[in-house]
Amino acid sequence: MPLVLKHATNIQLAAKFRERYRNATGMEVGRLSRWLLNRISDGTWTDTQVRNAFGLNVTQYNNLKTRLSEKATWYDSVIADAGE
Repeated sequence: MPLVLKHATNIQLAAKFRERYRNATGMEVGRLSRWLLNRISDGTWTDTQVRNAFGLNVTQYNNLKTRLSEKATWYDSVIADAGE
């Protein structure tokens, strides 16, 4: 279900996300990567909105999205392996 915003615009949230992602380390990078890819998949944000929030051209954004996917996959595997 798309996110319904009452007090912030998508542009404001994207800027906050970009700041948070820039400062993230460790597991937080994977968690944020998964969260962002889920927001793109559910239609909350478009690729263009994310690309603009990160200030990237199309090629740079495609490279970023590949890295996001790799980090999200790593995060998913770590979460799935917890407790073995």
